[in-house]
Amino acid sequence: MTATTILSLALMQGLALAGGQRVVGGIDADQGSWPDTAAVFFSEEQGCTGVLIAPTVVLSAGHCAGGITHVVLDTVDYQSGGEEIDVVETIVYPRWERTLDLSLLILEHPASVPPRTIALGCAAEHIEDGAEVVIVGYGATDAWGERYGSRLQQASTEVEDADCSDTWLGCMPEVSPGGELRAGGDGVDACFGDSGGPLYLVVTSQQSEDSSQRMDYNLAVEVTEAVYLVGITSRGYDSSRRPCSEGGIYVRPDAAIDWIEEQTGVDLELPDCGSDLRPSGSELYPVAGCAQAWPRNAGAGLALVAGGLVLGMLGRRRRSVTSIMLARQPPRRANAPAPDETGSPR
Repeated sequence: MTATTILSLALMQGLALAGGQRVVGGIDADQGSWPDTAAVFFSEEQGCTGVLIAPTVVLSAGHCAGGITHVVLDTVDYQSGGEEIDVVETIVYPRWERTLDLSLLILEHPASVPPRTIALGCAAEHIEDGAEVVIVGYGATDAWGERYGSRLQQASTEVEDADCSDTWLGCMPEVSPGGELRAGGDGVDACFGDSGGPLYLVVTSQQSEDSSQRMDYNLAVEVTEAVYLVGITSRGYDSSRRPCSEGGIYVRPDAAIDWIEEQTGVDLELPDCGSDLRPSGSELYPVAGCAQAWPRNAGAGLALVAGGLVLGMLGRRRRSVTSIMLARQPPRRANAPAPDETGSPR
């Protein structure tokens, strides 16, 4: 089975049409929608989210590292089923507080579900402002980060700043442009407990029927949608008035490919974009045969561009329930109020 997941048009329409308020502005996920999304546990407590990127590797946030015991995959409710696998090692990205807020969770044995392909190579061409993305996670479902549940949540939104070039909002100067992106807002957002969870890029493929015998332009079109990993939930904006709902900052995993492969010994799979792929809702031109045209580390080069004054992440609100800050502050649990500070960790 290919690591690239092909979803039906009906599934993605369901994101917009189904009811309920989850993730902050989202809905309950349907069973089987995101089997690669992981609930990340600290002993008996779920505190972060992650995403399977290789059979034995879950990618999560750097600020989640510390005390992680196991993950649960392939479920939409971590209290009722799923595949539980112990975490035997946690590897944190160097200087994650000021660079890429990432950690690698090494699993005791391979997961039974296929990993998610990162938006590399030709798929990275579709990482642009306005591209359709889906936030997925197990975090709080209200703007103040006070309501929690065990159900997996999802919410559709758009990329606001594909390169995270607005450092005044909290983008890390050391990895800007290209190391992070901004997405969400207007009531749709990640929140506490979603830290480390996936931001999925939805890419549409349209293939028309053979029109050689047709005399009109009303061609039948088959629409499929490929979904790639484009971001890892990190934190809210420095300027946010509420912890969640106003949008946030996501680490771009394509900026860390060399590090991931070096640390894990895994060769990550390149997307097979095929022909006529374009971001959902976008007017981008078709892309064909680009999997061989782009280098594996094309995004990583951008991530090395240094900015001006370094804005430390330590004072920002990250989006984990536990908020484990390498012992710099006490854990923030699901029943604890969020502190009155800027840049919410998630």
